Amino acid sequence: MKKTLALFVGVLLLKFAAAQNNVDKKSDDLQKDLKAKVEAKDEGWKRGGLLNIGINQAILENWAAGGERLSFAANGQLNAFMTRIKSNTIFENTLDLYYGLNYVASSHFVPRKLDDRIDFSTRYGLQPKSWTVSKNRFKNHTYMTGLFRFQSQFTEGYNYEMPSWRTNPTSAFLAPAYFTLALGAEYRPNNNFSIFFSPLAGKVTLVKERYTLLAPAFGVEQGKTSRFEFGAYLTTKYRTNLTKNIAYNTRVDLYSNYLAKNKTVNGLLVKDGPGNVDVLWDNFFALKISKLIGAGLGFTLFYDNDQPGQKNKKSTDANGIETYSYGPLGWWQLKQVLNLGFSYKL
Repeated sequence: MKKTLALFVGVLLLKFAAAQNNVDKKSDDLQKDLKAKVEAKDEGWKRGGLLNIGINQAILENWAAGGERLSFAANGQLNAFMTRIKSNTIFENTLDLYYGLNYVASSHFVPRKLDDRIDFSTRYGLQPKSWTVSKNRFKNHTYMTGLFRFQSQFTEGYNYEMPSWRTNPTSAFLAPAYFTLALGAEYRPNNNFSIFFSPLAGKVTLVKERYTLLAPAFGVEQGKTSRFEFGAYLTTKYRTNLTKNIAYNTRVDLYSNYLAKNKTVNGLLVKDGPGNVDVLWDNFFALKISKLIGAGLGFTLFYDNDQPGQKNKKSTDANGIETYSYGPLGWWQLKQVLNLGFSYKL
């Protein structure tokens, strides 16, 4: 009886071992198949962008109707990107550069800026391997992403409405400079649309001491040269061809500072809080006229509760004293640029 029972148990153990081996083999095969499918996903490097350079020139000599005798203006814009999706990872870099100058005879051809901006961002995303081959559209196009962004300008900026503008620049290269580091998730169903959200986004603003000597500047307190913010960050971008010859790019950035709170500036209470969201909305329309000739129309709206913009609306009181205040947009800032000239699609 004992021998029979032992034999029976031995047979069961052998069958269990064999079944387990089959399960392990199937599991290994599934893992190998998953790995092969993931590694097979390689879209290679995708590059693109647009370069626009616009020029305007005019001469008026003995012109009865009047006007600027000599004038010349030039502005350029570069929007470029490099992206690679390989296996369950994505690596993307974007670079936006803007610069423009205006020269007129009445100001002795001292250049005045029309535009000036540097905006670079890089992001790296990682996807769970099961998401990479998932039939669920949301999972298949979502990445756990880390993002770094740098923003500044090339040269000094001025408020040309002020009488002493030549000796009092309002900004310069790296003054301000914005650095953003964020961890979150990005959904990108294709190369023309993406939305990235981070609940953990740190932002550092740097500015030179001369710009905060007398008053706060760019959100940095008076007498200081840096500011740290920690909050939530959302950025989304979209590009499309409206017609065969008209391309449209847009981008919206939102940032909420968890650390924001009410403060007193020059004896006045300034209400602030996480609900005062920073907004940046970029728009650009590119019209292709010929292979190398095109027109570009861009406009940007910007709002930051800590950066009210320039007081360039001049008025004179009853005593003849000139004062400056904010224009009709209040603390909203607007930039619009139109150019016609050289255009090249990268």
